[in-house]
Amino acid sequence: MKGESWILKMLYVFLGLIVLFLVYSHYEYRHIKIRTIEIQSKDIPEEFNGKRILFVADFQYDTMSRYNRKQQKKAIELINAQKKDMILLGGDYTTWEKNIPKFYEDAKDIKIPELGVYAIYGNHEYPGEKETAENMKKLGFNLLVNENRKITINNENIYIAGVTDLWHGKPDAKKALEGTKKEDFVLFLTHNPEYFEQMSEDEKEKTDVILAGHSHAGQVTFFGKIIMSAVKDKKKYGYGMKEYGGHKIYITSGLGGAFLEMFIRFFAQPEIVVLKLKKIN
Repeated sequence: MKGESWILKMLYVFLGLIVLFLVYSHYEYRHIKIRTIEIQSKDIPEEFNGKRILFVADFQYDTMSRYNRKQQKKAIELINAQKKDMILLGGDYTTWEKNIPKFYEDAKDIKIPELGVYAIYGNHEYPGEKETAENMKKLGFNLLVNENRKITINNENIYIAGVTDLWHGKPDAKKALEGTKKEDFVLFLTHNPEYFEQMSEDEKEKTDVILAGHSHAGQVTFFGKIIMSAVKDKKKYGYGMKEYGGHKIYITSGLGGAFLEMFIRFFAQPEIVVLKLKKIN
């Protein structure tokens, strides 16, 4: 009897831990943090000193059977609430192709700031890239397909470059960086951070910060240690600001995603990133 009582107690403890895990994971999923990062560079023109650039990736508020429109609308409200001059979208707007229209029904509420919205494809835009491109155009968002855009204020410029997805597209950094020089300030968008491995040193030299998503910071981790991820090198490309060979790459934890069809995150809090530009001499 004592043995059975001990087993029963352990079972209750185990079930209690599962309940706590699920409660906390749902709580974390719903609470999006705002992360502000100061980007210092001598390449930043005076006219762009102090400008704020908002970066988000991996909306993915859907599973095979459900769509979390409430959380998606909350994320868009938070995006709109931030002080910013430009928005960058890092790909993976839904998980399933059938849900592309649902994302854009809400994305029309994203307020376009003074310097515009710039976006790239993620791996979940394939197939469906044509529909994505059509919707982006309707909304007035600039979709970067191995190309860049020059942003100008009073004859001073910065560049936003973007490539297609590493897994399903044909990313071409050389083409995306055409017309830029090392002394220009360039933000480079790639959905998958491991594309960094395929970039040449010259291409990396032309970028000031590479921005990526895809990893979800592990989605469900062992108290922050990434166990499973869509990236091969979890330590190198899991989450946060990294610097390799003098080249900066920021990997965001993203906004949504799911684990076993559940809208949960565990020590992988979703985020909206605000990059504040600071010119240094």
